[in-house]
Amino acid sequence: MVKKWIVCILVLLFSISLLAAFDLSEADALYDRDEFVQTKIALEAERVKATTNKEEAEVLWRLARVMVSLGDDLDESDKDGKYRLYEEGEAYALLSLEKAPSAMAYLWKSSNSGRWGQTKGPLNALGKAKGMLTDLTEVVNTFNTLDSSETWYVLSSLYDELPGGMISFGNKEWAVSYMRMAIDTIPTHQLYPGHYKKFAEELYARNWSASKRAKELKKMQSDWQKASTNLERYRYYEGKDGGSTKPFYSSVPLTGMSDRQEAVMVLSYILEKYKVFRPIKASDIEEISEIEALRSSWV
Repeated sequence: MVKKWIVCILVLLFSISLLAAFDLSEADALYDRDEFVQTKIALEAERVKATTNKEEAEVLWRLARVMVSLGDDLDESDKDGKYRLYEEGEAYALLSLEKAPSAMAYLWKSSNSGRWGQTKGPLNALGKAKGMLTDLTEVVNTFNTLDSSETWYVLSSLYDELPGGMISFGNKEWAVSYMRMAIDTIPTHQLYPGHYKKFAEELYARNWSASKRAKELKKMQSDWQKASTNLERYRYYEGKDGGSTKPFYSSVPLTGMSDRQEAVMVLSYILEKYKVFRPIKASDIEEISEIEALRSSWV
């Protein structure tokens, strides 16, 4: 009888331990549904369960990630609130790097820092740029992480929005290649309409003709082959094969259309995909509305 009770107690304890096991799947699912407050709560609960530095680091970079979204969701007039959330996010990322360095910790450290600078204003954003580039270089070079759409998006935004020349390292041609990579690495379970909008805007602003594209992409092919690091190589991603690639939304290669023709095609594609994609999030609906207006202004 005593043995039977011992077995029952052991089974109960084992069941309880399973219920309390470290598991980030629910927090990730909440984040994917844009339930950011609930995501933070779930992550804080999992942090208590972490038993190793690596497990805690996994929680911490996710906390850094969700702080970007929480900050973005605040009203633009609440600058102090945004600063506080982005600073908290960067602190989580730094602690994650201390516990167990990872590509994602560098990415979300960079993202929080960048959002803080953008909220402060152009000069502050410029002041954050070098540190952001250092972090993103770690992602693509040191950790060889090439499938992170968010990383390519942030890299593209840096090069697109910063001035070039002697002021900073901005380069709109490199921005397009990085953004093309961001489009090509979007997770299959996500829509990311804002990525398509950003890519289309960069193409429309560059405004190369089909003939100029053919010429420039051929040059890029040589640079692609000669580059020694991932950061350098993917500056020329769109010219990796001289422009013979057919994008997944096109029936013609890159050299068969102009930048602005492709920009309209990109927006048309995401508008059609939106009609059949599920699940649709509130943020997707808002971005699609902006895309519809933008496409109407171009055609």
